[in-house]
Amino acid sequence: MEKYYVFCDESGTPSKNDSINHFIYACILIKESDLVKARSVRAHISKKFLQGNIIKAGNKAIRGNFKKRIQILNYLCDNLNFKIHSLIIDKEALAGRGLDIKQVFIKFFQKLLLNDLSGKVASFQVFMDSTGDDNFQLDLKHYLLKSIPRFQANLFNQDNSYHLKSDEEEELIQFADLIANSMLQIYSGSKKNINWKQLYEILEPKLLKPIVFPYNSVLNQDEDEENFTVSNNIYSSVLDTIERFKENNRDKVKNTIVNHLVYISRIFPSKLIETYELREEIKRVISQEVSLEKIRLLIRDLRYQGVLIISKSGKSGYKIAVNEEDISSYFNHYLSYIIPMLEKANIADEALQISLD
Repeated sequence: MEKYYVFCDESGTPSKNDSINHFIYACILIKESDLVKARSVRAHISKKFLQGNIIKAGNKAIRGNFKKRIQILNYLCDNLNFKIHSLIIDKEALAGRGLDIKQVFIKFFQKLLLNDLSGKVASFQVFMDSTGDDNFQLDLKHYLLKSIPRFQANLFNQDNSYHLKSDEEEELIQFADLIANSMLQIYSGSKKNINWKQLYEILEPKLLKPIVFPYNSVLNQDEDEENFTVSNNIYSSVLDTIERFKENNRDKVKNTIVNHLVYISRIFPSKLIETYELREEIKRVISQEVSLEKIRLLIRDLRYQGVLIISKSGKSGYKIAVNEEDISSYFNHYLSYIIPMLEKANIADEALQISLD
């Protein structure tokens, strides 16, 4: 099996007080045979789009120019064979987990990231963007080399398995910097870009299934939905129906509910959204307080207006229908009400017939 070179960076900060509710690690996995090509692509992007400067999301040329970001990502994805391994950390759900200290945060999540990576590829070298002072970097490297089974299996080659480098020392880390920041603009509510769909459509073919932490985060899918698939025909038809609804709808709360359900259906299609999550999204987007009962009534109204919002038996929450199973669930939900009602009507009818006789 061919060896992979893995270039990693993060977006966000470990701090709970920075108004960013997620922290993302992104790693690009490049086969050894594609390394020369990767360096050529990086040099071309730098020259063509950035006047020879490094590729960094914080650069004004990218930060203030979404069109240029899209151009760079398009060129990168069209011209280089790679995959994206990622970890999405919901910082708001970390309370009480002992991860408030930056050094502990970094050690814990780099271990989680690389342990998961070791289950995806057999042979790899990691180049992680450097963080902290020299002493911390040395401590971090020793910790990871001792903690990760894949590194343990290569005791005689440990020093070459994990590297801490700046994005100028190892230029391919620059790709990970831009991708991590772009993923933050897709997955983090506080940083979600209004044009997140464009970013997602470019990166989706390269994405391995992201790790989400904590595992009960609002972004996570159910563990039993590993093999969940989307039917493109059904999903496209459902989205067309939603677009027709939105053309004639002026209710901001309903629009916010529908937009959030569509957003989640795209990035995590099996995920059921709880009512309280919709309440928080409404408050974030339009600064309006809406009760849970009101949201349930609005969901009912949206269904009457043709939006295929489903619930699943034995589970709480809502989602947009994306496949045959979801459509079946949608109709079974209503049949569970309709059939008993018809039976009651039939009984009443028979009783009336008897009394008339």
